[in-house]
Amino acid sequence: MIQKGDINNQILDQALDLQKNNPDKKIGEILVQEKKVVPIQIAGALMDQNKSKKRVATQVKVSTKKLDDLVDFAGELVIAQSMLRQKTANDPLLNQNVTQLGQIVTNMQNIAMSMRMIPIKATFMKMIRLVRDLSRKSGKQVNLNMIGEDTEIDRNVVEALYEPMVHMIRNSCDHGIEHKQKRLEKGKPTLGTITLRAYHKGGHIIIELEDDGKGLDKDQILEKAKSTGLIAGTEQITDSQIYDLILQPGFSTAKQITDVSGRGVGMDVVRSGIEKFRGQLNIESEKGKGAIFTISLPLTLAIIDGMLVRVDNQKYVIPTIAIQKVFKPEKNEYFTVEGKGEMLKDRGNLVPLIRLNKIFPSGSREKPVWESLVVIVESKDENRALLIDELLGKDEYVIKSLGSSFKELEGFAGGAILSDGRVGLILDIHGVFNIISRR
Repeated sequence: MIQKGDINNQILDQALDLQKNNPDKKIGEILVQEKKVVPIQIAGALMDQNKSKKRVATQVKVSTKKLDDLVDFAGELVIAQSMLRQKTANDPLLNQNVTQLGQIVTNMQNIAMSMRMIPIKATFMKMIRLVRDLSRKSGKQVNLNMIGEDTEIDRNVVEALYEPMVHMIRNSCDHGIEHKQKRLEKGKPTLGTITLRAYHKGGHIIIELEDDGKGLDKDQILEKAKSTGLIAGTEQITDSQIYDLILQPGFSTAKQITDVSGRGVGMDVVRSGIEKFRGQLNIESEKGKGAIFTISLPLTLAIIDGMLVRVDNQKYVIPTIAIQKVFKPEKNEYFTVEGKGEMLKDRGNLVPLIRLNKIFPSGSREKPVWESLVVIVESKDENRALLIDELLGKDEYVIKSLGSSFKELEGFAGGAILSDGRVGLILDIHGVFNIISRR
């Protein structure tokens, strides 16, 4: 109103002084009562305020191809800056400028990555109709709750999530949620509930699918696994490992095939679809109470936070999120156990030892464990010790595909161009564990 010339600063100050004695009254009411302005002027001022609040930044449509190219070039810039930093490490003045450049490059990279992020809401909304249709087909009463649907994820990942989520919801409706009568007998509400939950945690997006059905039957899973030869039946096996058996190809405990599930697509397809994007699928369950399927995926597919290590003359990148600890073992911490091979003692527990130069042969001699370093890594609640020669440092690495020729190569998530221009292979810890388990 001052800008329009309706009142001056002196009139406004007087009105503010009157408002101190009458805090319940708005400034506009006081100005009208004092006959400094008329109501229509107040209404005009309020409309102008609302217009300014509603004003948003101008948006433009950009091709997704251009966005992908921008992310790729931002990644190349990170690599070039990393090489430059290594070459100028001995020049304090130049190193200071390169550090400043690094901050700018990081900001550019973050902006480029955020432009590819979209809410997961669209995928979640598709599940509402799916649950409604499945509820009608199965004759069960099922409700879907959604939490965190505004959580953002890389658009390349969100499309890949659709099929795994559809299959898991089908399983929850068909195998998990019980019929009305059985739920009443167990003291449960007749309406079964499936909850979809999404949130960010430690550089990953977590998607949980929880149902309040009958849960997984460990005894039934073990019996089926023994009859099909998946396990011998004599080994010690944890609850997590039992639940992971349902992720094996062709595994099913269903006694009859329905049009809801049992369509020839198993949970192994769900797992492989998730692991394709460096994700993990974890299962928790309590018999009679329900089950939780947790999908963990990296926020972005372009960058990984990793630790660079050397084994013989090869350099590998270990994802930081998988690392528990790094230490130099003593002689008395090293053991060999019959049937299990080399083991290391860590915090009172024996951890299986993996020699990377045996899995990926380098032709060097086998060194004593106490002359090397050990990295304790974790995948799906399972710990192993990786034997390395040298720890070279932590950094962010731009992931490069190994190409179609190496797509079947297990144990690697991709490659990264290092600061010296050489290629370092990024380890897929879950894949490395799988290689060892088959030996």
